[in-house]
Amino acid sequence: MNQNLFGGITKGLTFDSSLSDSLDKSLSIDEYKGRLQNHLRPLLAKRFAGHPGKQKVHPHTDRITFACPYCGDSMQSEYKHRGNIILSGKYAGYFKCFNCGTFKGVDSFLKDYDIDLQLDLVNYLSSTKGDFKKASYGSYDISVLMNSETIEGYAIDREELKKRFSLIEIAESSRLSWLKFRLQFDEERFLYNAEQDYVVILNLYTKDKILGYQKRNFGKYQEKYMTYNISKIYREMGIEKEIPENIEVLSQLYRITEVDFNRPITLFEGPLDAFLLPNSVANAGAAKSFPIDIPLRYWYDEDKKGKEKALEMLGKGHEVFLWGKFRQEFGIPWRKKWDLNDIFIWFRENNRRVPIFDTYFSKDPLDMIDL
Repeated sequence: MNQNLFGGITKGLTFDSSLSDSLDKSLSIDEYKGRLQNHLRPLLAKRFAGHPGKQKVHPHTDRITFACPYCGDSMQSEYKHRGNIILSGKYAGYFKCFNCGTFKGVDSFLKDYDIDLQLDLVNYLSSTKGDFKKASYGSYDISVLMNSETIEGYAIDREELKKRFSLIEIAESSRLSWLKFRLQFDEERFLYNAEQDYVVILNLYTKDKILGYQKRNFGKYQEKYMTYNISKIYREMGIEKEIPENIEVLSQLYRITEVDFNRPITLFEGPLDAFLLPNSVANAGAAKSFPIDIPLRYWYDEDKKGKEKALEMLGKGHEVFLWGKFRQEFGIPWRKKWDLNDIFIWFRENNRRVPIFDTYFSKDPLDMIDL
């Protein structure tokens, strides 16, 4: 047993003269990805014998995705692949499972399954491993899924967007009072077009970089909400730009770049709801599926379509918000539709303190009576 370059014990690793040339060998990213896949395939074949769906390895530009061998990933589907070896960004060189939460260096991950590391791979990991510190363990941002520099490269400049669509900051507009009534106080998330009278609800990457947006029209004969992904915005701006699928996906998920993936994430239908609850995202509509395979709990609007989706997700074993139980306990009257924004307004108007919502989620099918 010998000390490896990280100060730990590496089984079967001997520093003899025959391996001396390996110390200076520099692997390319493609060689690194290939070496990892060669290690993963027999590991997964052994761990998931008899389950070919769980033995698949999916290489991406910034990560390699596969079924997590620690937790088995899912008892319900062979095709859940929530284990990730991260290849770039500040978490480069780490393994992360979005099901069980396991997070550790690739070297430790491989050694857990008795895989000996050759010196060139050890050397590569040592030189490229991200600077993620133990003191920060437990907080995982969007860079575990995608390189932040890649996202910023496609995000649209706020000032350019304003100029192209004759938009002004919401603080300068006549619709600021509408936002305040909706308890939306984070003004940087909104812009306004005075000529056509619509508010733009921004999906921000940073304050000055935009991934997508939703229009809230106030015209009598217009569709109230219209959602724009990043490729549609570029087309409206008259710019020909090919958008990668993963960026297109992010552009339709409001607040996805802000959440901590190690904490419960709540999915709403609309961004105005997601802005009100910490660690929440929205995908602008109950009918849309969520394209990233991460643990979620679902808070649909209380209306016909929302109840149908809640029943569907509860039947699949997912956590959903129990509107019936919640309204009954607080004496909230029936109406055709409720959402979280409406609830906040109702509590304010009735001088009630907003409760802790966590106790009103359930994944027990028997609780469908409380939807």
